Amino acid sequence: MKAEIVYMLGVIAVGFAVNYALRALPFLLFAGKNRRLPRWIEILGGYVSPVIIGALIVYSYSGLAWKTAWPYLAGVITVAIHLWKRNPLVSIVAGTVVYMCLLTTGCASRPALVLDSEDPSVSVSALGIKIGNNLVRPQDVVEALKDNDIPKTRVVHILLEPEVRDMREARNLMAYLCMNGYTRPVLVTRRHSESRVVEKTQAAPTRAHTGSVPSRAVDRPRQIRYKSANE
Repeated sequence: MKAEIVYMLGVIAVGFAVNYALRALPFLLFAGKNRRLPRWIEILGGYVSPVIIGALIVYSYSGLAWKTAWPYLAGVITVAIHLWKRNPLVSIVAGTVVYMCLLTTGCASRPALVLDSEDPSVSVSALGIKIGNNLVRPQDVVEALKDNDIPKTRVVHILLEPEVRDMREARNLMAYLCMNGYTRPVLVTRRHSESRVVEKTQAAPTRAHTGSVPSRAVDRPRQIRYKSANE
């Protein structure tokens, strides 16, 4: 627990230092009464805002799989209100409200889950439970399984990251899955998942070359003969 607190404090400190340095650097470089910004910086500054807005739009729409086209209505409303009112604050607030309302009404589906042992989407790290790179709660894992129509008889592999020392989070997740009917959760380690990938890549050339399964897979069981008393 102490190591996690130190880690989080370190992340906060580094983030603060980097952000403060980036904001203080222009004042240090261009301070003074007679100092003016170079012409190329003034030109570049005119493109920063449109590029940031464009990046936010792409990020907002590319990170989700839409069940319907209705969520794109938020973008249309934002543009239309801005052309009408010429007020960025009003248009952004209106578009955000519509976007979030459509998001919570089930217009978006979650990304597909990978549940096999090679590279499972669900993992337990020192920071908590994750789906992909996002920290989630056990309830979110169950909702993701339901959204992806995962049958309750399916084996759900959960990747246990190497830095995990306290197993309580993993046990709580497995218990919660069992309580909700998913009775086959299995913990796998990074070493196990990597070995599964190696086994799969090694087995593929063998099948391609021979046109059949490896010989040891079709070997007949050994015939055992017991000696009689006079032998």
